[in-house]
Amino acid sequence: MPLTHIKIAKDLQELTLHGSKEFPVALYETVMRLDSMDFIPLHWHTEIQFVYLKSGRAKYRMGADVLVLEEGEGLFINASELHEAKPFQIEQAIIYCVNVNPMMIGGYEGSIFMTKYVQPYLTSHRLPYVKLTKELSQKVACMANLMREQDAFYEMKVWRELLSIWQSMLAQSLLPEEMTDPSNIVQHERAKAMLDFLHAHYQQKIALEDLSKHVYLSRTECSSYFKKIVGMTPFSYLLQYRLRKSIELLRDDEQTVTIIAANTGFSTVSYYIEKFKEYTGYSPHVYRKKFL
Repeated sequence: MPLTHIKIAKDLQELTLHGSKEFPVALYETVMRLDSMDFIPLHWHTEIQFVYLKSGRAKYRMGADVLVLEEGEGLFINASELHEAKPFQIEQAIIYCVNVNPMMIGGYEGSIFMTKYVQPYLTSHRLPYVKLTKELSQKVACMANLMREQDAFYEMKVWRELLSIWQSMLAQSLLPEEMTDPSNIVQHERAKAMLDFLHAHYQQKIALEDLSKHVYLSRTECSSYFKKIVGMTPFSYLLQYRLRKSIELLRDDEQTVTIIAANTGFSTVSYYIEKFKEYTGYSPHVYRKKFL
């Protein structure tokens, strides 16, 4: 299942239901393309995620950290962690993403497996991500293939691989035993609050002062902090967010480019077309015909 056009709430929580109540594990084979701006936007979800890069190269951003994955490499992304991915120095990259409800590993709430081996690494001892070893990356690929083929007993085989990967991560000290600095958690939540504000008001005119007041920072601190976590200034991000929202609206043939520009916060249609072309390499009309 492709996952570049994922549904996300205003606070960037992904709204996709991953797997089912009976088997809360989901596989997504995602093709990211630079030419059509198909990549995984900044978001987070309550599930943990295992990534395997099937082909190409991909650049992942997890909060303030940036990591380049090469073909055959893997990554663990923790629950509730802001992240995004796009091809890196290449036109196309294909990734497997396996999203897992932590209960699949810990069993039920209050069990020794959950309280001793899972929950601490999602909260007080949490790391935002872990670059996986070659061996663990191959286990993620194996898990993805099991879910693709769905042979007899595949659910049990996937569960076995999950437990093996998690146990290995703990045994190899890939997940930390020391407490996470509380300030890191505060920073993460403050970033979410800023993004939430921009998403809630992107159709309106927004000043830096509005954003800084929302998170109780000075304008200078707000801009500097935002760039550290997201990798760009608040208004560069806001522009890209408006453009991505406009791409979603371009799928509706009944909406004119003028209406789409107005509904995504652009002051004039000419400015919208200019920025859209800078962002995608195409005018909105050409993009709609070529990719949608």
